[in-house]
Amino acid sequence: MTLESNKLHQLILKCLDNDPHSRRALYEFIAPVMLGVCRRYGRNKADSDDIFQESMMNLFHRLQQLKEIEKIEGWAKKIAVNEAIRFYKKNRNIIYTDNIEVAHNQNISNENIFTQLETKHLLQVIQELPDKMRLVINLFAIEGYKHEEISEMLGISVGTSKSNLFDARKQIRKRIDKELKNIG
Repeated sequence: MTLESNKLHQLILKCLDNDPHSRRALYEFIAPVMLGVCRRYGRNKADSDDIFQESMMNLFHRLQQLKEIEKIEGWAKKIAVNEAIRFYKKNRNIIYTDNIEVAHNQNISNENIFTQLETKHLLQVIQELPDKMRLVINLFAIEGYKHEEISEMLGISVGTSKSNLFDARKQIRKRIDKELKNIG
């Protein structure tokens, strides 16, 4: 998904002047990127759609804050991630566990379990995780944030972030093992 830098720059300038055709063109350009993020964070289609709608509104509202036009996709993803976090903080009672001792005392294989699943199926498995685990695994494993950043974003300790990542991986592993037993 690329758009020549000069064309992108012109498109954004027209969007800032509230040109409806340009706003539509920018929407069509950036929506797939943002929708993918929103689907990873949403528990279901309705949540994903709500997060996406708010993310798009935030993008257009804050478009004048975009400093490097070439980095609009990363900027848009960050807006969607932040909106997902805000959505769950506002709409859900997320209870984080701080069971770091369990995370340190147990050993989960370093084998990359994600390669065992198709992307679509993995998304489904992640969407079925409890909110706290889904947020942390998305932020860490998919978005690439460090535990220190996650703890700041979610207002939790680094240990809690690590514990929730551990628990998410454990639940994914349990689900995969169960499905593999059913196949074999």
